Amino acid sequence: MAWLRAACTRYNVKISWQDELRALIEQTHAQRRLLQGSLANPEPLGAEEVQERLTGGRFTRELRPFQVRDLGQLLSIANGANFSVPGAGKTTVAYAVYEAERAAGRVQQMLVVAPLSAFDAWQSEVSACFEESEQPMVAPFVESVPPGAEVVIVNYHRLGSRYEALSRWVNERPTLVLLDEAHRMKRGWDGAFGSACLNIAFHAARRDILTGTPAPQSPQDLVALMDYLWPGQARKILPQDALSTPPPPDSGAQIASAISPLFVRTRKSELGLQKPIMSVVEVELDPLQGQIYEALRDRYAGSLRVNMAERATFAKMGEIVIYLLEAATNPQLLAAGSGAEDDPSFRHPPLDVPPDSALWSLLQQYNQYETPAKFKQLAQMIADNAAQGRKTLVWSNFVRNLKALERMLAVHQPALIYGGIPSEFADPTAERTRESELARFRTDPNCTVLLANPAAMSEGVSLHQICHDAIYLERSFNAGQYLQSIDRIHRLGLSPDQETRITFLLTRGTVDEVIDDRIRGKAERLGEMLDDPDLSTMALPSDEDYGPAIDTVEDMAALFAHLRGEG
Repeated sequence: MAWLRAACTRYNVKISWQDELRALIEQTHAQRRLLQGSLANPEPLGAEEVQERLTGGRFTRELRPFQVRDLGQLLSIANGANFSVPGAGKTTVAYAVYEAERAAGRVQQMLVVAPLSAFDAWQSEVSACFEESEQPMVAPFVESVPPGAEVVIVNYHRLGSRYEALSRWVNERPTLVLLDEAHRMKRGWDGAFGSACLNIAFHAARRDILTGTPAPQSPQDLVALMDYLWPGQARKILPQDALSTPPPPDSGAQIASAISPLFVRTRKSELGLQKPIMSVVEVELDPLQGQIYEALRDRYAGSLRVNMAERATFAKMGEIVIYLLEAATNPQLLAAGSGAEDDPSFRHPPLDVPPDSALWSLLQQYNQYETPAKFKQLAQMIADNAAQGRKTLVWSNFVRNLKALERMLAVHQPALIYGGIPSEFADPTAERTRESELARFRTDPNCTVLLANPAAMSEGVSLHQICHDAIYLERSFNAGQYLQSIDRIHRLGLSPDQETRITFLLTRGTVDEVIDDRIRGKAERLGEMLDDPDLSTMALPSDEDYGPAIDTVEDMAALFAHLRGEG
């Protein structure tokens, strides 16, 4: 608009506005005024005012004090962000916001955009939040909006592919459009998820976002989220110095100060939970695996000559990270590569090794002489837990690891969830679905292990009532994935005396150690940004998809140091 105004003046051009476009511009101006008011004079509602907004409505669930506080701030602004830690009851608070705004006549229906793994929570929580006789009809969007649905749930992929049908429904009546796990659209206009979300934002009567990890990789991740809540205003809200690359040391504090009236945050310490017992179990490279790892590391030492400023470098370094992770955990993956059904974040070909090289010879022999050290350690830990009647959640980024473990741990009748296991919403006739695997893990006493891929199940799933042990076979540089996945078993509703154990398997002298350091830094920065020191302690014990395997300059610098033999 700034460019258009100057151009029209310069060339003496007048504009005849379409009614829809004029309304859009007027709406944008109105939202800008609301934003300025929220930033200049924040006035959260008190507990009594919150109760007044809910009295006489359909919402009947008793809220915790921190939920009442968060609800009071969200209802005092036109559009709101709930950055509470996973497991703090964000879905409950969102239903309360919707019902209060519906009772006030501002909205009449709600569209929830969420990953498939979160559908169950939105459908099950409605019965806990509303009287049975007055529950809004909550239904997933498959090919069309179900007749009579008041709350429609759609995943990010389908929002883009069926955008026209969904935007028509949103335009029919005043609609609250909510993004659950909103960090999924952090790429903004550069990504398919982000484009669909930013487009539909203009049609919403109110916009809200939920995510416990709003900036998992960088402060710049917040730009798309703020632009969704307040279209076109993100770079006016966020301090420019904090968005530089790399971000300055005080970027978190700058951003927290700038956006504090626009978001709520319940900290982990407010949930009344015992801190999880977090430990690292280090394993040594067995002789053959050690030779493979060192040969691979030497092979990629030549990558130091590439130009770090080139965009293609990040893709190359991401590929190297994946191969190093495979070598540190299970060298058999290097020769097998990933299958077509694997998670797209880690889809890559087998390692291209000349048949006459020493590395090729080592790979051909590996499965004949060794079982990966992490696999042996993991099997022992699971057996010990099962003997004590404890169920175990195992995380791995590589689908072939999960499948190998399914065979190796057959005595424990493991459940399995990864990208190739469909949701019942996507394939109701499938013999094996994510929902059926979760149900088996939750209810079958003989199923003592759940094998899961963070990209498929790090969000929206609650397992805290039946599982109190999680083991990470390996982790990637993705801090958001890690912080989300850890809260599947450590969340609101746990008994105050329940012990939760989180264990990281780490291979000495490998990229595992580099990733440990990088996740710590990212989590500390996110904790500062949200004025939440609890998050920084979740990085390491005591001391569209999820994007590429490596996507920050700091990640790349740490990887280069490892290839140089400095870490």
